[in-house]
Amino acid sequence: MELITAEKYLLITERIGKRPMLRTRFTSQAYFVVAVFLDLATNHVISLKDDRVTFNQSVQLPGYLSVFVKELTETLSQDDRLENALKPVTSWDIANQVYDGVGVKLLANHQVERVTFQNNLKPHTIYEPTDQARKAVSTWLMDQVTRSAEVSALNLFEILRQMTALKWVVPDEQQRQELMEKASQRSEDAGIQKITAAAADVITRKRFWLDSWLS
Repeated sequence: MELITAEKYLLITERIGKRPMLRTRFTSQAYFVVAVFLDLATNHVISLKDDRVTFNQSVQLPGYLSVFVKELTETLSQDDRLENALKPVTSWDIANQVYDGVGVKLLANHQVERVTFQNNLKPHTIYEPTDQARKAVSTWLMDQVTRSAEVSALNLFEILRQMTALKWVVPDEQQRQELMEKASQRSEDAGIQKITAAAADVITRKRFWLDSWLS
């Protein structure tokens, strides 16, 4: 199964610089897992109806989703409402397992380079996108949303909009507005927006909890 949204999200989001985005930044990590959630919804592994989530466990998924599957299954057994079903997106363990799985695939396709980053005396493997791969995602995103093609593009578009990160990918304000109008015309977009908005609430609450716990 292709996790197109998650792959494109990594390619357009990951930065080394002073701090790698998907190894150290909670919000970026959480939305990475939201991308996985949306990919599974796009592939009808996860279904949403009347704010209730169902998960088709008979589908063969990549091994690097094992922690995600375990936590989602346990969460849904307690409460299948969307907001509760999204709680696993804040899991550090899930984000890192998915990161390594997706990163290895992108490395094999020569879209990223493996880099070692030292953080708190512990080395981490980072998958840094090539400039060409990063630029290709921006072009793909604008083209797909404009042509109303792949749902994965809408997934990524709405994640970036929820993160208020669209301006970094589409600097021109008029072009951003046109893309948002195009996206809103797609029937699938309402469901995607509902998931990303609910995810934003879950992520924000968890971030505030972390901030209060660490202070």
